[in-house]
Amino acid sequence: MKMKVGIIGGTGFYDLVEGMEEISIQNEYGEAVVYKGIHADKEIYFLPRHGKHHDSLAHEINYRANMLALKELGIDHAISMCAVGSLNPDIPVGALALLDQFMDVTTNRTNTYSKYSVETTQPYCPNLRQNFLDAAEQLELSLTPTANYICVDGPRYETALEINVYKNWGMDVVGMTNGTEAALARELGIAYAVVTISTDLAAGTTDVPPDLDTHKNVVKDNQQTLKDLFLKTIELISENQPSIAHEAYNRAIAARRDKLNKLAETSK
Repeated sequence: MKMKVGIIGGTGFYDLVEGMEEISIQNEYGEAVVYKGIHADKEIYFLPRHGKHHDSLAHEINYRANMLALKELGIDHAISMCAVGSLNPDIPVGALALLDQFMDVTTNRTNTYSKYSVETTQPYCPNLRQNFLDAAEQLELSLTPTANYICVDGPRYETALEINVYKNWGMDVVGMTNGTEAALARELGIAYAVVTISTDLAAGTTDVPPDLDTHKNVVKDNQQTLKDLFLKTIELISENQPSIAHEAYNRAIAARRDKLNKLAETSK
């Protein structure tokens, strides 16, 4: 049986490899569309987070249906690409950065399956992160090795004051999707790692305001670089590669089971 790897991103990855097959997954949270293909003798499943037609804004995405769809497909390793605004001058427009930590300040979305508590000290899988770093080195690509991500609700962009506060908190990049995805991935026991591409400099750090067309053009201009990085990373991911995500999931399941068993005993 081939190893399965999930890829989450925008519309630019629909044709990550030739002949990808569209699959619709229905679960208790709704419908998710994925595209199945083969690369490096692995089954790969591309999930367009914003929907098949990229018609859902960040706050409208059905994150729970999306992430559970990957789990139901038997995927326990997933890699992701996110477009972000940069707060760090060392991560300019067009630069790639590997997320190390996230902070979630969203207030208007559901970011849990509400079934158990799971540890997220390191929210991104160290082994998958290393796969990204090794792939970038082999391809001679520049990849900032660590970055702090702050997740905001959207759909509006941030004020200059908000960005200044986030910078003082130690944030490097800002986005509207990844904190939610990372939290749900950990609850499902999916090893997860993320590369971001800076499509603009965040509000107040430049005289140029955030612009959707510029955002799209930066991703388009770097599309081949991103594809090369992700395909090489997929080649390096090993089926025998354990993850802290799997371990945290197993501990959470066991702790919840023990608690429910104790409650059942006391209610007799």
